[in-house]
Amino acid sequence: MAAGTPTQSIAELITEFNKTTGDVPPTLIGASSVLVNNHVYVFGGRLQSNRQISNRLYILSLNTMTWKLSISQNTPPIPRYFHSANAQNDTHIIIYGGMTVKQYQNKRTSSADELVTLDDLVLLDLRTLTWEYPDFHNQSLPSPRYAHISTLVNDRLVIMGGQDINNNYLSDINIFDCKKRIWCKSLSSQQYQYGAYRSATVGVTPIQLTPPFAPNMDSLADPFDDSNTTNKDKDITIHVYSNHSASDAPRQLHSWKLNTGNECVDILNQTEQIGANNTAPPPIRFPSAFICGQQFILAGPYISGSSHSFQIWALDMTSFVWTKIEPGPGLTRGSWLRGMLCESMNKFLIFGHPGRTMKDDYKNRVHCFEYVALVDTEVFGIYRPPQPSFSTVGQSLGLSILKDPILADLKVVTTDDKHALVNSAVLAQRWPLIRSLLNPLTSPQSKMSEILEHDKRELLFPDTYIVLIAFLQFIYTDHLVTAQQHQPQILSRLLFIADLFQITRLKELATHALHQMLNMSTAAMIYESASLSNAVSLQIRALRVLINAKKMMQRQQKLGQTVERPLSPPPVFGQSPLVRSNQIAIGSQSEPLNHYTTSKLLQKQDTTVPSTPTSLASMAQGATRLQNNNSVPFSTSQSATTFAHQRSGSDRSITLDYNPSIPGAAPPTPQQNSFLET
Repeated sequence: MAAGTPTQSIAELITEFNKTTGDVPPTLIGASSVLVNNHVYVFGGRLQSNRQISNRLYILSLNTMTWKLSISQNTPPIPRYFHSANAQNDTHIIIYGGMTVKQYQNKRTSSADELVTLDDLVLLDLRTLTWEYPDFHNQSLPSPRYAHISTLVNDRLVIMGGQDINNNYLSDINIFDCKKRIWCKSLSSQQYQYGAYRSATVGVTPIQLTPPFAPNMDSLADPFDDSNTTNKDKDITIHVYSNHSASDAPRQLHSWKLNTGNECVDILNQTEQIGANNTAPPPIRFPSAFICGQQFILAGPYISGSSHSFQIWALDMTSFVWTKIEPGPGLTRGSWLRGMLCESMNKFLIFGHPGRTMKDDYKNRVHCFEYVALVDTEVFGIYRPPQPSFSTVGQSLGLSILKDPILADLKVVTTDDKHALVNSAVLAQRWPLIRSLLNPLTSPQSKMSEILEHDKRELLFPDTYIVLIAFLQFIYTDHLVTAQQHQPQILSRLLFIADLFQITRLKELATHALHQMLNMSTAAMIYESASLSNAVSLQIRALRVLINAKKMMQRQQKLGQTVERPLSPPPVFGQSPLVRSNQIAIGSQSEPLNHYTTSKLLQKQDTTVPSTPTSLASMAQGATRLQNNNSVPFSTSQSATTFAHQRSGSDRSITLDYNPSIPGAAPPTPQQNSFLET
């Protein structure tokens, strides 16, 4: 898209297309791809041009979109395709199994059709880019296989199913202990048959969620203490999703629970739960699965006689409601067959080529890595939430220190002529932008700390006292833990301050909290706050809620339904700013917290009619900038810093007539016995 060209729809803001450069891999069949630390590693595969099987390693940097062919520092593994590759602790990639050409006396046979399956396991050290070959002498190895599914969780590599050289499905589950580097006793997959053509798996470990409200400060248990961790907490759950075109249950979800002894303690069949909703994924071939929070992400190509597209679906594991992720019309053209989730960027990567034909590439099992599309998953509420950096005990200690003025050596004065006493060393630690200003006070060698008297050490804070207190609570806890911090107006100011002063941690926390309370009643305020703070993903998501609310009211008007007006007239947009931080009374600290309901993906829970429909419709049409009535800090008369504050993504033009479609399940395709069949 050319610079300065107005955006035609929200979809164009969701997906970004990039053409990679450098040593771009050729079109490959059955190559593996792994994402580690913003780098994509592509290994092996069969070349489409000459049918030669490869053992080359290509590395793509997502920061520069440049491919590099890695030169092996030692002997590379046997060339293979349709193998598995999984990342371990960002330090290793484990390659297992696959298919290769039969070899005699270390020489490749001339017959290109004489293939064998492999049972070897090789590790790639990402720090040195050298290959490691574990010694499995006197160990019982899994049966050779290809086109199996795999996942790595808690240093355990789980290999499930696959096919032998005769295309027979293998009904076993094998676990490799990455720490001990030994194979454990295999398990039976019972009557279930898993393979890469129709199944995908992902492992889950217990995670610590970040609630939008304050934790219980009375609890003395430290969640970071290993003594509080039981064996049950170390159990892992393996989710396996399968497509079956010609079946009574076209979609199946099995959850395998494994204990620390690598024994299966429970198998939960959740097929009925995921099939209860009318909206569900169509049959997806060569699917891939990922976990982000409570969302089970399913992605892959959907090929039918009349249409073909790359599909991304999200399953809420608590409500079992499917939601389709709409990446926009750009992916309807070309060939896009391979995708992966990048949690660090809150993006979903899709590899392909806009000039190729998806149906032909799928028929030939060919993947292209020349172009990559980045889909913003945060727009749909799928992102990695910020994790606590300290335990609740440490956070409680920080709040106690903030209340104790005995350690304070600096006075912070607000715009409403109030002040708070703080410790300059703590403030400099969490507020890097003013660290240089506080160096004379924090440096032991500085004589300035002795010359300045305590009552003359002042720092001007460009906001009100109530915002300052919420800001200092973050400074002393490195988190948003109090009810006061989670007031919508306070969060809006904290988000703006975090962006203005480049406090990354605070911006992540405030953005996450605003995501949690986003609904039709808060969407307009959150939209304006996000647009002022360069939180583009949050801004687009809030705009989607406004658009959906407007369309909901339009549908109700067409159906002749009447909406009861409130007793008081609705506010007229533009008379006062939506964010009024310095009009908040100090007494609101003692007011009860408004517990906003956590929004579901794509705001499907927002089915109620807003209390002020007329005002909401006007907000959806005109909420594009903050009206300043000299009541908002950081105005042009108060601070010149505002002029230097850049707004990159939120300056783009957005039209409000985009209609995001969420189609239902497509008709199933005929079942195929082998994944190599068309």
